[in-house]
Amino acid sequence: MTISDRQAPVLIGVGEASGQSLKQALGLEWPSPVDLASAAAKAALTDSGAADKLGASIDCLLATRLFYDSGVGHDYGSPNNFPDAIAQAAGLDPAQLIYGDVGGQSPQKHLNELAVQLHEGKIKAALLCGSESIGTVKRAKKAGHEMDWNQPSDRDFVDKRTEFPVLTMYEFRHGIISMPMAYGLLENARRSRLNMDRASYAAEMAELWSAFSSVAATREHAQFAKDWSAELLLQDDGGNYQLNDPYRRWMVAQDAVALGAAVIVTTAGHAEDLGIAEDKMIYLHSGADASVPIISQQMDLSRSPAVEWAVSKALDLAERQASDIGPIDIYSCFPVAVSLVMEALNQPDRALASYTLTGGLSFFGGPGNSYSTHAIVALVQALRQDGSKPGMISANGGAINKESVGIYAAQPLAGGWSPDRIATPNALPPDEGTKPDHFASGDGVIKSYALPYVKGVAGAATLWLQDANGVPCIGLLDNPPEDRDLIGEKVTITSDGKRNHAVLG
Repeated sequence: MTISDRQAPVLIGVGEASGQSLKQALGLEWPSPVDLASAAAKAALTDSGAADKLGASIDCLLATRLFYDSGVGHDYGSPNNFPDAIAQAAGLDPAQLIYGDVGGQSPQKHLNELAVQLHEGKIKAALLCGSESIGTVKRAKKAGHEMDWNQPSDRDFVDKRTEFPVLTMYEFRHGIISMPMAYGLLENARRSRLNMDRASYAAEMAELWSAFSSVAATREHAQFAKDWSAELLLQDDGGNYQLNDPYRRWMVAQDAVALGAAVIVTTAGHAEDLGIAEDKMIYLHSGADASVPIISQQMDLSRSPAVEWAVSKALDLAERQASDIGPIDIYSCFPVAVSLVMEALNQPDRALASYTLTGGLSFFGGPGNSYSTHAIVALVQALRQDGSKPGMISANGGAINKESVGIYAAQPLAGGWSPDRIATPNALPPDEGTKPDHFASGDGVIKSYALPYVKGVAGAATLWLQDANGVPCIGLLDNPPEDRDLIGEKVTITSDGKRNHAVLG
């Protein structure tokens, strides 16, 4: 092993836990996030083949931020130092404790950062872990079961939370009160760009999600494993009700999970010193992170400059082409999040099922900010089984506002690894021609929309509009017609200072 290879970041242990696995192994009926994350951490240590020596050398523990601490609370509390609670439960004593950022991009984003710190000698070995027990919370509420997940700690930790407004009050007031509504705008914008009707586009989404469901059936810890046909995904059976136009229930992320995942990263040289087998080591070749502003500051919702830049940059830094990549996991909260990465890769001959390693957030499950930790676990396992081609992780946060990409391989990088293999994060500015919180009046045209349903009854449609001057804004359309596509319809816009109201022309 060369000096350059010894400094290269490698993943040497991976592990997962779930509500079903902890119930079977430990009899835990109501697993907490600490239970799940610490069990995954122990599994990752065992997976390395050098649990005791590796555990003693872990000097950094980074925990993915819980939904509880990301603005989505519940009645059962949370440790006031989640990284420390995990460390104590896993029997670890790292010098540095870190609490991660908000967003599904964060596991890959933080792994990119840890790789640089490892190469620079700032840390020896890091445990990246996360969990969610939203499913346990929902079951406990339904059963009237009392729990207390609060836990004090007097240790310091580094808080990596950044302020990034995914949705603003302007957007909330126009009906974008959930991610399905936000992504519905993106989905219908892409459909418009492709000039597809609603039925054809729904069939395309169903084909993609059917392929993903078949993969979930192969994963031990999948929360909603069921091999759905494309036809069933377009019907009401199995609780697959219409959530909005364009989504049904089983075409969106499912958060009622009990899942934990952990990966251990160090340098190849330290792994060798610990006696860890070479076939356990999976190398991080490159990483890239990008972000774009909120929905109301974008001119074109049908594309993602953050995805396009991060995918291209990570491939360039790894000295690879998209056609070189073998196993891939694309963050799959909604079909458009997958479709835009597929477009960036431009590999039309790949099988649809090959774009996920877990089955995705609808069928494997969506553990909040931590999903891509599970994807990284699955990628490491895939590359250990067949390392003939490198693999890729694409992790997404917000409404495709934040994108993190990593390229991994079973072999060291031929040109040697250095910190410049991790790109400087690219924060793209608001699009020229946009106005924040834009209130319009006069003529406009509908460029995209999302139409919510509650128990089968349609509500006011959220519109993505372009005013007479070509400036985008968001509006509401009361009593929208359900029997026709709204894209391209002309409207008259009026504003009351809080909302834009549209009337069909």
